[in-house]
Amino acid sequence: GVGKTSFSRELAKAIFCKHPGLDACDTCNNCQRIASDNFSDLFFILPEKNSRVIKIEQLKYFQDILKVKPLESKYKMIIIQSADKMNEEASNCLLKTLEEPPSYAIIILIVTSLESVRETVRSRCQIVRFSPLSVAVVKNILVNQFKLDNKQAERLAFISNGSIERATLLSGTHALEKKNWLVDRLLKLEINDNLTFSKELFNEWHIQDLDILEEKRSHVKELLFSFLMYYRDLLACKIGNDKLPIYHTDWRDALAARSRLLSEDVLFRILNTIKTSLEYLDYNANITLLLENMITKILHLQCDQRMSS
Repeated sequence: GVGKTSFSRELAKAIFCKHPGLDACDTCNNCQRIASDNFSDLFFILPEKNSRVIKIEQLKYFQDILKVKPLESKYKMIIIQSADKMNEEASNCLLKTLEEPPSYAIIILIVTSLESVRETVRSRCQIVRFSPLSVAVVKNILVNQFKLDNKQAERLAFISNGSIERATLLSGTHALEKKNWLVDRLLKLEINDNLTFSKELFNEWHIQDLDILEEKRSHVKELLFSFLMYYRDLLACKIGNDKLPIYHTDWRDALAARSRLLSEDVLFRILNTIKTSLEYLDYNANITLLLENMITKILHLQCDQRMSS
């Protein structure tokens, strides 16, 4: 998203480059093969297709790889992507290797959330933090490398939270149109809309058309992020701090009017409700019930606020 995997690949080039210097040469045979995922001492491990977790079998394969000494250099590098998505068995298997790694092993764990990594694993790693890319950097990459027009690139850069991967994914899913529809609908939402609104969401975001569960979860996660952005904008309008950016700038006046109907406490509680739903989504919760329950709670919080006012 923000370049962790790209950085790891560039680090591999620098380590295995035949013309070592401050950086990789990008022209030698080793650099070229690393760029094409064809270098014998570099391995990537990531969740299998349509799976959310790294399984014990993959970590056993990882251990088998490390039992064999490097073939072409002094080191053998293994990059584990989405290492925060290992199940418990896989984490235990990794821990054994981290406790006594071979002297030639370089192991990189790429994670989105440190909190999802077991403390026993974290304590045996050197942590390098990556910050989200700026809106200007993301926009520049979208325009120059992905050939998007300036306006679309700017909107996607703003809602991508500094992630090139997320911005490019959103560009191919009519995300801006869907998010615009969601804001329009949320601004008009009433207490008796909870069940009909859930069905509308499934239809508008085409969630019911997806056969693979992981694709459904991915779409629903993006939908929940859109809810977060909307209510975060309401909170920013409520606080009245002009330095806080607004994601949905085209609706600034409508958002400001809506925010006056809700207290800061209610908005914080709504945001926590959405964040809890995101957590449950990762715990295999039923997607339909998850959305219906979240919407019902949000509507009740909003309605209770209006009644008390």
